[in-house]
Amino acid sequence: MNAIAKDVQAATQPPSLELVSEVQQFYYREARLKDRQDYRAWLALLTDDIHYWMPARVQRYRRDERPPSRLDSAYYNDSMRELDKRITRLETDTCWTEDPATRTAHLVHNVEVEHTENADEYRVHSISQVYRNMNEDEEHTLYCLREDLLRRVDGQLRVARRLLTLQQNIFMNKSLNVFP
Repeated sequence: MNAIAKDVQAATQPPSLELVSEVQQFYYREARLKDRQDYRAWLALLTDDIHYWMPARVQRYRRDERPPSRLDSAYYNDSMRELDKRITRLETDTCWTEDPATRTAHLVHNVEVEHTENADEYRVHSISQVYRNMNEDEEHTLYCLREDLLRRVDGQLRVARRLLTLQQNIFMNKSLNVFP
């Protein structure tokens, strides 16, 4: 059986309700940590080999079905090292966009769990909605389609890969200091 056939077969096995609930609870906890700006605890939910990627949208005709490339421009194209640098910067007083702090509400919707050919990894599709309020009256809402690879490490779920597809053709916010 080739890799694609294995992947298709794995995807056709429905996840148990316990697994779906575990994934949902994992996402709710992740959202709470980000809303509380407990970014160190959030980093602990990621694997050391994380690839956190939010490519910039490119307007294309329907017949152009090229997937985004890691070489294209991106809002995030980060490893654990880059994410750690972003968090370290937020922890300093030099990040002027975060003083006063941004208030956020991270919501996760439409969670769909699929098995993969690796018994310890799950492909999860979801929608991330991030509301944020900056300064006195600036409000922004981001919507992203998410495709995650969750991996079980020492019995706990961790995000090993996250692809974020922003649902705005043009990024309309002044800054991006949140992690959808």
